[in-house]
Order: sequence, then C-alpha cells, then structure tokens
Amino acid sequence: MSFMQHLKSSWYQKRLLRPELNGMFEPPVENQWVAIDCEMSGLNAKKNHLLSIAAIHINGSVIDTGQGLHLICRPPVMPTKDTIIIHGLRPIDVENGLSYEQMLAKLLPFIGNRPIVGFCPQLDISFLNPLVKAYMGTYLPNPVIDIRTLYNRYSGNRTQGIPDQSSHLSAICQQLKLPDMAAHDAYNDAIMTAMAFLLLK
Repeated sequence: MSFMQHLKSSWYQKRLLRPELNGMFEPPVENQWVAIDCEMSGLNAKKNHLLSIAAIHINGSVIDTGQGLHLICRPPVMPTKDTIIIHGLRPIDVENGLSYEQMLAKLLPFIGNRPIVGFCPQLDISFLNPLVKAYMGTYLPNPVIDIRTLYNRYSGNRTQGIPDQSSHLSAICQQLKLPDMAAHDAYNDAIMTAMAFLLLK
C-alpha cells in the first residue's frame, strides 16, 4: 500500500460507523483478490439501480467458485422490458431479492481487505459506493484493478483486428483463449474476469 493509499484508508476508517468492518482497512494479504461484477438497470448511477452482484475470491492461482456470492437485490424501481433484454432479470426475479442493506451485510465481509478486480470496475463502484457510504459511513477503501488496463498493457494496445476490443469482456476472453460463458450474468462475468486477471496479472 502506497503512502497516499494509507492516508486515504485512514481517513475512511475514521468515518466508519460499523466497527465489525474494521478489517477492511487492514493492508491486503499478498496474492488475495476478489473479482466482482454487477448488473444494473442502466449505466447512470444517479438514475438507475443495482440489481445483482457477484463476488468470487481469488487465492493465489485458484478461483474459489465454490464459495462465491451471487446476490439478487430488490431495487426501488422494478426493471423495464427495455433493460430485461440486457440483464435478464425480471420484476419477479428481483421483487423478493435482498434489500441493499441485507446485500451489503453479506458482501462487505466477503470483500474484506482484498483488492477488487473487475471489468470496468469504476462503473460497478459508482453504484456500490453511495450504498456503502449510507451503510457504513464511508466508501469502499479497497484498491481497484481494471482488467482492461492489464489487457492493454499485455497487448501493447494493439486491437489485433477487433475494433475497441478492450471494451468488451468477451473479446478479451476470446483473445486470451478463455471459455466464453453466458454474458450479462453477474456470476459468469465475475468468473471470466477472474480467469482473465490470472492470465494478465
């Protein structure tokens, strides 16, 4: 952890409202990460809502799919037919989901102090952070790793004939010869993200 990251973490920790989550501010253990992926009703965190989130531990070179989380949330506004086509979550799927507080009570201890790995994780975190702040008084303190950055470094920013390929998780997995699982499913996307990360890190 850099000096600036330490200062940021200390600032967040002073504002923590839930002492049971104090461990999130400890320095991360070497070779431990958590891959996350979210499904939302849209891409605007100010207008749209979180629908589901998956999180999977990466321990060394092992993706611990057996102990992963896949949490369906109950949003304040039900999904519309226009967005159901994208994420596949219908009102009947989410109306009995977890409240955001119930979801965070499971998710945050699972994330712990692990660096967060994601595909465009800044978008996921833009939806999570307002909920996290309301729940525990502070934003997520974890370092964040975007596999797009790792892939661009790996490929030397060459598109290899695929326009803007780093903007699609499936395109990255195809170039890395990884299995292409069903897209727009949070759990499958988290697994694909974890696999790509282990090859690129």
